[in-house]
Amino acid sequence: MSDEFEREDDGYLPPCGIYRTGRSLPGEEEHLPSGRLVFFHNHSDAGPPIVCCPDENRNNRWRFQTDGHVVDDPDFIAALEPLMAEGLYVLKQHLHLSETEVLPDRTLVQLGYNRNAEPILFAGRFDENSIHFPASGYGFDTIKIFDNLEPVNFLVPDRVDEPH
Repeated sequence: MSDEFEREDDGYLPPCGIYRTGRSLPGEEEHLPSGRLVFFHNHSDAGPPIVCCPDENRNNRWRFQTDGHVVDDPDFIAALEPLMAEGLYVLKQHLHLSETEVLPDRTLVQLGYNRNAEPILFAGRFDENSIHFPASGYGFDTIKIFDNLEPVNFLVPDRVDEPH
């Protein structure tokens, strides 16, 4: 890998993860314009970094294409805007969704995105003995919503042995 891909202004390529494109990828303007959700890999089998576009959304989480676009433009990489990982969070403070609808603080939400990298919150609801996240959520046009999200840390094992 050449030096232009190994280092950015702050020293290194950004970590692998989901991002919003801050500018279009030269030569791929139609497929990768500014303001799109991508998964950035700071490495590839070929060496240079790649970005992968969203392919399919299941359970409010994106699966990304396996074949990515090689990124050989350091300015494209520098313009990537990091996004919070898709997953479960709790609200730090109540959230006004409209004049009459409010999500209380400590509400369990699932964070997802649309193809334009706009955050979507899916509020958890009890469904008998399960927590269910609906297929539609509350969209936001700014990442300022991230300031109100606190990650949750827990484990749900695939199998729990019965007590003896």
